[in-house]
Amino acid sequence: MENRGAGSSIATKSQFKTPEHFPPLFVDNFFKDPGAIVEYGKSLPKEICGRQPGLRSKQLWAIDDVLHTTILKKALSSYYDLDYVSLTWQNSNCSFHEIPRFSEDKNDIINKGWIHQDGGLGIPTDVAGLIYLTPDIDPDSGTSLWSLKPNAKIKIQADSFYDPNDQKWHNEDESDTNGDEYRKLYLEQQESLEEKLRFQNIFNRMIIYDTMEWHAANNYYHEDGKDPRLTMAFFIGGIESDSEYPLSRIKSKEFDSIIADAIGHPNSRELYEK
Repeated sequence: MENRGAGSSIATKSQFKTPEHFPPLFVDNFFKDPGAIVEYGKSLPKEICGRQPGLRSKQLWAIDDVLHTTILKKALSSYYDLDYVSLTWQNSNCSFHEIPRFSEDKNDIINKGWIHQDGGLGIPTDVAGLIYLTPDIDPDSGTSLWSLKPNAKIKIQADSFYDPNDQKWHNEDESDTNGDEYRKLYLEQQESLEEKLRFQNIFNRMIIYDTMEWHAANNYYHEDGKDPRLTMAFFIGGIESDSEYPLSRIKSKEFDSIIADAIGHPNSRELYEK
């Protein structure tokens, strides 16, 4: 029997969310005394944290909650004037993250971080950021943000990873590898992405961005005898305030309507009041 009325529909939007609340930005000379922060970070014990590369300290809220909260408020002040805007957040973490190189060859792909999103992992996460804390490191060991190409095929996590416990690369089936599978997967992933913004690793620079940004460390390389890549990494989720989100303010229909009127755009009111 003929199936009358049968049909299909192809999704017109990506299954992955895009940044809607916070623009990416950076602030140089973030700490007044970065040397003291570096020494403090180096003094803290660090441990393996899942599949994440390198070692992380305990969360600062578990060590010194006042320090933890103050650093996050300092970071959020790049988006909000906290003298005039009250805000709360549901969850946050902040820790020191130390990642050594995986190859003596700076250009080896295993020195590059996996391109991923931080949002959508089951807990509210709005913004993420890093503060670079290694003096004299190669500036190319910073962070890039990426855009998805049309019909992109993406994996949130690589099927191949480095295990610091046995200091070996493993595939998803737990078989050993020399990193070739990661190299292959990284190149395949990169075909679906286009770099849109690059932050150089500048000592005492803070970067902050919406967790729906696709991002990755550009390189973990450091020269012989030099300190590995040390950062302070933070995540803040469930942000609520008595102010609009920064991107909502920037993309105000009122601004766009006035601009359209000023340049004589036809039907400007209809376009921008929708």
